[in-house]
Amino acid sequence: MRYKVGDRVRFLNDVGGGKVTRIIDKRTIAVTNQDGFEIPVLETEVIMVDNKGDHTLIAALPEDEYTETGNRKKASAQSIAPVPEQISESPEVSINYSEKTGEIDPKGELLGLFAAFVPTNQSNVGDSDQALHLINDSPYRLFYVVSKWEKDTVIPLKAGFLYSDSKEEIATISKNDLNAELTLNFQILFFKNTAYKPHQPEYYDLAINPAKFYRKGSYTENDFFDESAMIVSIADSKKEEVLKSLTSEAISESILSKDIKPIPEKKVENDDEIVEVDLHIHELVDSTSNLSPTEMLDIQMARFKVSLDTALNSKSKKIVFIHGVGNGKLKHEVLKELAKSYPKLRYQDASFREYGYGATMVFLR
Repeated sequence: MRYKVGDRVRFLNDVGGGKVTRIIDKRTIAVTNQDGFEIPVLETEVIMVDNKGDHTLIAALPEDEYTETGNRKKASAQSIAPVPEQISESPEVSINYSEKTGEIDPKGELLGLFAAFVPTNQSNVGDSDQALHLINDSPYRLFYVVSKWEKDTVIPLKAGFLYSDSKEEIATISKNDLNAELTLNFQILFFKNTAYKPHQPEYYDLAINPAKFYRKGSYTENDFFDESAMIVSIADSKKEEVLKSLTSEAISESILSKDIKPIPEKKVENDDEIVEVDLHIHELVDSTSNLSPTEMLDIQMARFKVSLDTALNSKSKKIVFIHGVGNGKLKHEVLKELAKSYPKLRYQDASFREYGYGATMVFLR
């Protein structure tokens, strides 16, 4: 037996490693990884980590404590109030690039990143703390930093590494902290340990109206938890690809299936030939009672793309999209789509006198 309880080891056939917490038999040991799971492995499938001689790219493992029998002591719950003074230590990460075929990973290149708020008291969500989770529903691995805004600075809550198709609890937000508007900041770096198509790092501010936490309808059944949860999209290129694949006719049919009003675009009669498109959801559908926030945003963005493509094929010189202020999500998606799919078009905030702060003007000619 080469190993003893407390030794740090790295997996040879997988990414990561952990600490030896139990000796099972002459050939098998139990290794507790960075997620707290005890995994039985053969001695021949691990290698001792030598901090002096091993130059593999490995971040430090958390200094967990163990009992004399090798059982891991239960970690205390992390709360957003008070905020931890330091970012939590990163788990062990080993990037061993292998050029087997030189081909792009066949699992796909689409992102699916979500934040989830799970009430700890499911029977009374209006008087409950919230467990904040980060969900990686994609074939990418990621490094993340989650913080909360305080005035003009961010206070780190947690930083770490997340495997594909996994989730991580970031913090527990007490019900007292939900009385004021909460703005969280997510910074994400996506990567794989094989050939892959790179994505831009994600920088996303999530501002949530406190009233949402007290409405039972904000929490729905989902694919990620057994409990009802409020799921918020941070980066979802799967939805973007679906929208791209839709033709104008398919979008129109989808809009009609959601009882969308056939509101004609308003054309301002002047020399500049300005077209106005109101993207407020109540202008597009008769009722939002059966729509999730994601579905409403999809309808608004579908209306945006169809209107812009139609205007580009007309003699119009300018088009104004009225998106309102709100939490800024719709405006963010509009500007993101303009920069990504229409890089040659100029755009700016529309006239404050005519539209307030909630409109964007796009120059077509």
